[in-house]
Amino acid sequence: MTSLKAWICNELGSLRDDLDWLWRVPLHVWLRLPVLLLVLLAWIWLSRILPNGFFAGPTLTVDAFFLMLADNRQDFLIALGTTVFVYLSGFLLAAVAGILLGALFGSIPLLSRTFAPFIHAVAALPVIALIPLIVLLLGLGWQAKVLIIALGAVMPVLVNTQTGVQSLDSDLREMAAAYNVSLTGRVRHFYLPAALPQIMAGLRLGAIAGLVTSVIADFYTAMTGLGALLQAYGNSFRMDRYLAVVLTYAAIGTVFTGLLSLLENRLSPPSRRRYLA
Repeated sequence: MTSLKAWICNELGSLRDDLDWLWRVPLHVWLRLPVLLLVLLAWIWLSRILPNGFFAGPTLTVDAFFLMLADNRQDFLIALGTTVFVYLSGFLLAAVAGILLGALFGSIPLLSRTFAPFIHAVAALPVIALIPLIVLLLGLGWQAKVLIIALGAVMPVLVNTQTGVQSLDSDLREMAAAYNVSLTGRVRHFYLPAALPQIMAGLRLGAIAGLVTSVIADFYTAMTGLGALLQAYGNSFRMDRYLAVVLTYAAIGTVFTGLLSLLENRLSPPSRRRYLA
């Protein structure tokens, strides 16, 4: 009896050690599971109440996704690679330009006040209105798409970077002035580290805006990428494949913004890193 009790205690202890990782999973991760379940139930419900052909359920969408992956012509994989390449190129261009200009305008008040109305005007200008001009200048190729995506993503990065740099503590500004730190040194060692949360928020907003703009770019320029598949499947009412492409866009946005959050975690000081975690 004693040996049986000891065996049960050992097994329970081993089981507790094996499941110890469950207790280390953050609460918000567990809360995502019921949210995902509700989304799936709503998806299934819509597919049941809408007429056939108007909406595809999860099963048909997943089947269509794997059928596109297994297609010998590899249309989906080629379109995915094209979209990711153009999207990343446009976003990187927007990130570099937005951070540099935002840091410049934020660190020099005179420049900020001078260019403020022009920045607001450009931010309010819809990118779609510039597409005909961009097509005339660069044609219908990937170069035009990169520029369209960059224009769609740059303003959130620029404005957030400028706001973050301008919010730098006055004591740090006085210390930099007292030690006669150059403008380049102030931007590198004071402004950009202090503005990191705003910069990363701008990058995430720019990443989302750039992905949305990439769909518009596919519609109005050369019919390549996932946008071309989206239009083709939508026009032919192949809703299972249409939703598979839509979810692919959602997956790209989720993965990329998640990578930006990981980058922010790495670049942040330990105190803020614990808050982000």
